Amino acid sequence: MKLWDIIRICACIASCGVLWWAAGRSEKVKSPKWRILWLLAPLLALPIDKLGPELSMLPLYIGAVVAFFGFFMQKKLAKRGLALAGAVCMALSFPVCLLNPRYRAHDFKGDFEKLYACMREHYVLTEHKDIDWDALYDKYQPIFADIDERQDVGANAIAWGKFCGEFHDGHVNYVYSRDAVSDVNKALREALGNDYGLAVMHCTDGSFAAVNVDGSLSAYGIHNGTVITAWDGKAPDEVSKSSPLYDCNIFSYNEDDEEPNFDIASFPDIDNEIFWSGIFAAGIGGDTAEVTFIADDGSEQVADLPKMGGYFDRFKATLDIINGGVKAGNLQWKKLDDTTACLRIKGMSYDTNSYNSSDDDAYDEMKDEIRETILSYQSEGVKDVIIDLRGNGGGSPHMVNGVLSMFAPKGEHYCLTNAVWDKDNACWAKDEDGSYLRGNDITYQGEELLGSGRVVLIVNSSSVSAADMMTKEAEALGNMTVIGFTSPNGSSQAVGQKRAQNGSISFSNCIVLDSDGGIMIDSGTDRQSSDGDGVQIVEFGSEAISAIFDNGEDYLLNKALEMLK
Repeated sequence: MKLWDIIRICACIASCGVLWWAAGRSEKVKSPKWRILWLLAPLLALPIDKLGPELSMLPLYIGAVVAFFGFFMQKKLAKRGLALAGAVCMALSFPVCLLNPRYRAHDFKGDFEKLYACMREHYVLTEHKDIDWDALYDKYQPIFADIDERQDVGANAIAWGKFCGEFHDGHVNYVYSRDAVSDVNKALREALGNDYGLAVMHCTDGSFAAVNVDGSLSAYGIHNGTVITAWDGKAPDEVSKSSPLYDCNIFSYNEDDEEPNFDIASFPDIDNEIFWSGIFAAGIGGDTAEVTFIADDGSEQVADLPKMGGYFDRFKATLDIINGGVKAGNLQWKKLDDTTACLRIKGMSYDTNSYNSSDDDAYDEMKDEIRETILSYQSEGVKDVIIDLRGNGGGSPHMVNGVLSMFAPKGEHYCLTNAVWDKDNACWAKDEDGSYLRGNDITYQGEELLGSGRVVLIVNSSSVSAADMMTKEAEALGNMTVIGFTSPNGSSQAVGQKRAQNGSISFSNCIVLDSDGGIMIDSGTDRQSSDGDGVQIVEFGSEAISAIFDNGEDYLLNKALEMLK
């Protein structure tokens, strides 16, 4: 039994003992204040605690009510009888809890039914992505039923990650409860497999290369940039697909930190998925993994690499290294050289008041700060700005417009179009052709503070939502260039959330349209998002790998500086 339940049962039984004593004492010392004691049992029994209500504790709840009826009795024997009956009833909670196999059980199956039904009703990209809800139910209901039978907390989080991955939507995510962190991290470590001293990445030229390589592998002739032609006899991207976490949306949390430890994503845009398609392969294998590679002399070699522990830490470190941006806080500036400054934006949020407002002037304070900083830098000779959006988790599109308005050419610029909500039918309105009705356009005015100066945006596959919007808007501006190893994530619809017992699910529930009236940015069945067409893809190959993993350089930032020079 849970310690808290044991303490509460014992405390309630003890309160019945107090009531037994009070029944006699109140006859000798007359006072209406004695009645307050009869509130003790129900207050102690109320299921308002960290564990919540529990069916097996029903005898405790009933016993508290029985004892409380002494409040209305006048005679000592009646009060004592009810106190005794309440204590006996409460004590029955011990055997009931111990004998009930579902005592304090997680309702994983019930959670699935609840969250699935909510998404099926409210997910707004069902038609756009051609989601087959019946097929999803038939596939995942037995999985969650089995997890419920086994009460496997870690497997539950991973199954939700796979379910969310089916949508190829960066806004579809499952957030598990904080008390599940330890179990989930253990499950993720097991699922990622063994560490053989390297990670594998897909290069721009179509090959696969070793990255984040342990120094001990030099004995085999493997180092950062070594071309990997096969993993256990198969192409690395094919081996990756055998990982339980491939095509999975899941966050990992530190046990003592509210921020995500790292996240694994199923990418809306197929090109981004291809970029990361080899990274799971390096965790697949037994005591050894057979790795086929191209040696420095050009010959193809085979090495049996022994496992060196778990792949979790190397996997996480590789994500951090490749996805990491400039080391600065949100909306913080860093002067890079005499003519270039960098603005780091980790999330599209300035403060709570502005984030929750749709007023045009909500971000005036932020704009004043940016304007003041730019003018100060210009007095020092700075001409150009790099905006680092790597790992930007999204937020308010109004903040996007506030930032871009500082740099965009003078005049009006388009952001997005709201769809029309049909209040009578509780759905998004469509015309007779089945297209969404366009509502109001969101625009902003450019100030062009840099004059003839230029702006380079750096993005990656973890630049999501409002960062996707900023990318799309920047691509349309003549004085801005967007670069990255990949395009941004490819998700832009507004998000809602539904909670259940063991976690909550977020998903796209509000339509955002493009200037032509179509779904903005989010990919359809072709898995091609519409905000990556103007991104200049930086080659990921031996030069980038050596700079990043051997020299510890910020390769994309250096490329942005080269472009500006």
